[in-house]
Amino acid sequence: MQSVEDNAHAAHSALRRVIGVRGVAAASFNGVVGVGIFGLPAAVAGVLGPAAILAYVVCLVLAALLALCLAEAGSRVSEAGGLYAYARAAYGPVLSGVAGILTLFFNLIASSAALARFAIDALASIWPPAGEWGASALLLAILYGALAAINVRGARQGANLTSVMAAIKILPLVLIVAVGAFAIRPEYLAWTGVPSMSAVGQGAVLLIFAFFGLETGLVPGGETKAPARTIPRAIAVTLVFVATLYIGLQLVTQGVLGAGLAGGSAPLAATAEVVFGPKVAAAIVALTVISAVGYLVADILTSPRALFALGEARQLPQVFARIDSRHGTPAVSILVYCALSFALAISGTFRELVILTTSGTLILYLICCLGIMRMRSRQIAMAGPPFVAPGGPVVPLAASALIVGLLWTLSWRELLAAAVVVGISALVYAAIEWRKATTKAVAPIT
Repeated sequence: MQSVEDNAHAAHSALRRVIGVRGVAAASFNGVVGVGIFGLPAAVAGVLGPAAILAYVVCLVLAALLALCLAEAGSRVSEAGGLYAYARAAYGPVLSGVAGILTLFFNLIASSAALARFAIDALASIWPPAGEWGASALLLAILYGALAAINVRGARQGANLTSVMAAIKILPLVLIVAVGAFAIRPEYLAWTGVPSMSAVGQGAVLLIFAFFGLETGLVPGGETKAPARTIPRAIAVTLVFVATLYIGLQLVTQGVLGAGLAGGSAPLAATAEVVFGPKVAAAIVALTVISAVGYLVADILTSPRALFALGEARQLPQVFARIDSRHGTPAVSILVYCALSFALAISGTFRELVILTTSGTLILYLICCLGIMRMRSRQIAMAGPPFVAPGGPVVPLAASALIVGLLWTLSWRELLAAAVVVGISALVYAAIEWRKATTKAVAPIT
């Protein structure tokens, strides 16, 4: 184990630490604020009506606990891989292998393919030729090819493009909140009664999925400047921006549309039509495409590093840990990740994998939160004194309990599927480690 860690540190020293608070925060922001925000206000209003704000309060508590755990883990582990790297530092090769498989295939590639497919479908709604298979395949090839080329040339270029896409996405949303606030009708925000705890819970379960993605900016930990300082600050900035934006959009859409919000399929477009007129409403469709592309920009900057980390730890072929000598980037991992995402996006089979995305992400969060206490006991601190979440074990245990509660709300089919993936991955990596130990034990002494 020690030799693998030494090799890991040696490989990471070849990566260039060029990503600062802005780059990490922009990547995390793009990872959280995806296309879900365009339908989110209507979905939550359908459960709680004008009292939907209560669900945001509950989810912010959950997100804050997760953010504290992620901030501490990210400040302790300065290697690439995000949640996978944290599991490897806390638990070793078997559970980290499980985390790596969940991260790579269910949390990253399936999400990337789904968002890429969504971008093409949204584009087809205003430009029908994009919906044809040949045209969509060409557009997806151009999209992934361009993003791969940009990120192979350097992490700084990818981080800069991520920041630009975050600004493009956030400005129109902020405009809706700022201008729409003057069109709010107070009577539309009046509560007709206090919702039950059960209703608030249902709304929170629905809404917490919109906060997934905080860990997106943590994956390129091996290329983050001063991670013990940068990562906690970036997560705090991201969470404040996301919370303010989400709550603002909920209040404006509810205050402008009233009871019509709950039945709408495109609440932001409907709000923009009332506030700005039909032309701006059409622009919201274009914004949806930009939002999806913005997610992919951040995704290609960060997610291939998980593939790189698995190769570096020899839990996948070591070719994935190869670093381009000219640009100092994990070029093989970037190209393979883009190719897999592209293939899944054009195949249409990614829809079945998306079913596992939610349960897989929750399990990854659970592994990370429980791993905090193991990191503390092992005194893991790869980049100087780490950030430590306050309250001793309270934060990781509270976050873990809430995650288990969320997992319990999923269907048995979703839980069973996730359990099968975890079980098979654990058996495979346990067998690999057993074989390594057996081979070492019977090796002749020379």
